Amino acid sequence: MRQRPLALFALLVFGILWLLPVRLFYEPLQVSEKCEVQVRGRVTRRIQKEDKTQLYLRDCQIQHGEEAFKTRYLLAYLETTAEYPVGCYLSLSGTIYPIEEPTNPGQFNSKLYYQGKKIAYTLYADRSVVLSEQVSPVLEGLLRWKERLMQVYEKVLDEKDSALLKAMVLGAKEELDAEIKELYQRNGISHLLAISGLHISLVGMGLYRLLRRISGSCLASGILSILFLSCYGWVSGASVSAVRAVLMCVLSIVADLIGRTYDMLTALAAAALILMFTNPLSVRQSAFLLSFGAVLGIALLQPVCQLYLSKPKKLLQSLSISFSVLFLTFPLLLCFFYEYPLYSTILNLLVIPMMSILMVCGILCGLSGLFNLWIARIFAFPCHLILALYEWTGKKCLNLPGAVLLIGQPDTWKILLYYTVLSVALIFFYREKRKKKYWRKKEPFCPGKLVLIGNLGMMFLCVLVLCLRVDRGLSITMLDVGQGDGVFFRLPSGITCLYDGGSSNVKGVGERRILPFLQAEGVKRLDYIFISHMDQDHISGLKELIEESQNNGKISIGHGVLPDLMEQDENYQEMKALFTKAKIPVLSMGSGDILGKDAFSFTCLWPEKGERSEDRNDLSLVLLAEYGEFQMLLTGDIGKETEQKLLRLKTLSQVEILKIAHHGSRHSSTEGFLKKVRPMLSLISCSATNRYGHPGEETLLRLREIGSQVLITKDCGAIRVWTDGKKVRVKTML
Repeated sequence: MRQRPLALFALLVFGILWLLPVRLFYEPLQVSEKCEVQVRGRVTRRIQKEDKTQLYLRDCQIQHGEEAFKTRYLLAYLETTAEYPVGCYLSLSGTIYPIEEPTNPGQFNSKLYYQGKKIAYTLYADRSVVLSEQVSPVLEGLLRWKERLMQVYEKVLDEKDSALLKAMVLGAKEELDAEIKELYQRNGISHLLAISGLHISLVGMGLYRLLRRISGSCLASGILSILFLSCYGWVSGASVSAVRAVLMCVLSIVADLIGRTYDMLTALAAAALILMFTNPLSVRQSAFLLSFGAVLGIALLQPVCQLYLSKPKKLLQSLSISFSVLFLTFPLLLCFFYEYPLYSTILNLLVIPMMSILMVCGILCGLSGLFNLWIARIFAFPCHLILALYEWTGKKCLNLPGAVLLIGQPDTWKILLYYTVLSVALIFFYREKRKKKYWRKKEPFCPGKLVLIGNLGMMFLCVLVLCLRVDRGLSITMLDVGQGDGVFFRLPSGITCLYDGGSSNVKGVGERRILPFLQAEGVKRLDYIFISHMDQDHISGLKELIEESQNNGKISIGHGVLPDLMEQDENYQEMKALFTKAKIPVLSMGSGDILGKDAFSFTCLWPEKGERSEDRNDLSLVLLAEYGEFQMLLTGDIGKETEQKLLRLKTLSQVEILKIAHHGSRHSSTEGFLKKVRPMLSLISCSATNRYGHPGEETLLRLREIGSQVLITKDCGAIRVWTDGKKVRVKTML
């Protein structure tokens, strides 16, 4: 490493940027919530969809009432198929949305992703006017070529194969089928869907060698190849992995032109420095870390494997590359995706060699189709066969035992320990490698090999530390589901429970917020789902989880627990039918029923069996969670009438934590009720943009009067509580 000062400098810059607060590089928001605006900006990229258009605008001027401000880039969606050339100047009016931070563990960080593209807002436009028809001829020409190639794929391939080839060859992933996308991801071959080093090296270096052989001129071939790589990188979307691959390919060509040796580590460092200086946020993004981590693994770890390959064979070399990438990126995979496809290394040995055939045939299919569709169909046939084989092998792999290991997001200290041990192991290895007398291939246990075996043992121990999870005490998480409710329990015994899970203003709350949280927690099975009552803001996400559980998906469900009601309305019957269809046993709880294990228990305080009410809120399932000296009261959406009935039943006592009823409505949490339970901490789940005025000021005042601390999900995101039965620790997401 001392012989590569650029690599050391890149590592230093990376460390500094990683330690600096991420907010330091965010563009300050001028509007904090959605509002009506007028925007003027220049089109830099256009993505055409069936019934809408997506535009990237640059140097935008935004008018909000009498206030005006500027933003460098903006993403606009238009409900029209009209084409706006790259370079034209537009005036748009519509609703602007600031891109929000994730408010739950495991939730996709859209703010980091878009701010990494220098985009702070999205605009949904309802009116557009072209102010200037000035066009960027080169960029618009490239975009037209891309659209023509996409049309060829649509004509000669079926919808599924066409979408896959558009993604693999042109970087257009907008039309990818969700099931196919998940199939590739769960098998660990989703890198095939992104324009990465594999694609760039096949296309760029292949073109360079072909031109050099045809023309005999290295200089002309190099210049043409570099120009082509630059254009291809832009057309494919200029993702982090694509830019990294283009930069390294260009450096490889330049090294060949000037007669210098190409050094992978130095090229990698140069590419990293360019990306870090132009976009400091990239060091936090999964694309940067995984792309650079994979190449770094090949550069640093493969030499370790090669020492044992006295006569390297192609299969063994491929295996050594795969394991080198895996060892360096394994913690990152868990950090971003929470799971590991067990058979991905073997599957990649099959799919990667065929990728070169697929790319060549895909490119020839597109180019020949511009002139003759019959010729294009000849090249489309092998593409179809390879894509069908990918899908078939992917499905077979997922049916194998332990195909996807859900591990969860590892703690930061575990990741630091892993990379510290890996760094120490590499230092020892390279130090021993230089002492050739310590490394004798004929002796099975020479000092150098003993060092290697010891280091490998330490690495496998670190892998175990990453994967193992020890549950201590009771952990509770109130998720931020917008205007709704969702409380997760992990019991000391490992049993997992979810009390409600729905939202009235977050679409796909189960798929986008609840399920990612469960995966980040390493939860493959929910033992119990408690449903307080059947309003959509309490069950919409649960319906998604139940549907997911039927398809051998990412979650399974042990039991559904419903309030024991004599009169069951249509929504109640529908939920019971969903559980029955998914073959999930249903339990009913009424006042006095207890569900518990070891030192933990749920005691049902309400509803009383046979209780009737015209308002389903008043028949919410009220549970008292107890662990040691700790108590938490879950109240659903009960109102003041039910609170009065609970007071008369004399089942209430002081609790440490109260889940405030009905999202903090002023009609709940009455004075007498609060004085009886006297919570030290009160949790309220509601949205910042709800139209009901939740939480009510009267409710907050009553909570302050009894001295209770109040945490609200709209202000602090998910709220996490841990207790050992005596001590209680609380932290929030934001």
